[in-house]
Amino acid sequence: MTHRFLKKLLLVLLPLHSLAQVLLLPDTLSPVMKHEPRWVVKFAPLALFDTDNTIQFGAERLFGTRHTVQAEFGYGWKAINMYPSRREDYENFEIWRGRAEWRRYSERYRGFRRPHYAVPPIGRYFAIETFFKQITTLQNTSVGRECVDGTCAYFERGIFPIYRTVWGIHAKFGRQFVLTLPSDNRFLLDFYVGFGFRSLTPYRFNSTNEDVIRSTGFLFWSNQQGGLRPSATLGIKLGYVL
Repeated sequence: MTHRFLKKLLLVLLPLHSLAQVLLLPDTLSPVMKHEPRWVVKFAPLALFDTDNTIQFGAERLFGTRHTVQAEFGYGWKAINMYPSRREDYENFEIWRGRAEWRRYSERYRGFRRPHYAVPPIGRYFAIETFFKQITTLQNTSVGRECVDGTCAYFERGIFPIYRTVWGIHAKFGRQFVLTLPSDNRFLLDFYVGFGFRSLTPYRFNSTNEDVIRSTGFLFWSNQQGGLRPSATLGIKLGYVL
């Protein structure tokens, strides 16, 4: 009886042991890379769902053993915007977005309840990110003319090209994973969260320094206030190692 029980127990434990060996493998690209990884090209899927949505790609470049730099560029236009109010109220809008980032990876971290080492671009990291966004559009609005100390002689109604710019900086914490372990692919998942500040300019006309007097909508395009504000960022990116 004891012999049969031990035999059954062994049959149960052996597959579990093999599964644990698979799950606890260190995050490494060495089985699939004939050389040290140097580049990771990336796509930001969540940028498609932003109210100022863009198609956004980037690239990460490794320098040394723990440091990398990353740059991203995104562009959006009316046809890809998912929000009907944006498409109906504004014409010919364009969104330009850019990010530049420095990262420092931590080699040792705990994964699957077991500490192990990871070689960049895998593992936890701390980053400093700067970003830029510009929105340009045509809007049917009113403009104050011959204004002195906030009082205007008259208002001109028409369709005007306007733009807005945003600059900012974030301190970010994140982790980059190999999507499947073990695998012989080079796909990565980059997850991060960050906090910082952003500086917004009021909407301005391309051809004049006068402010927009009236705008429609709520919160997004209608927000005329500029200045420095707290900012947060959260996202994921899909990467491919070269």
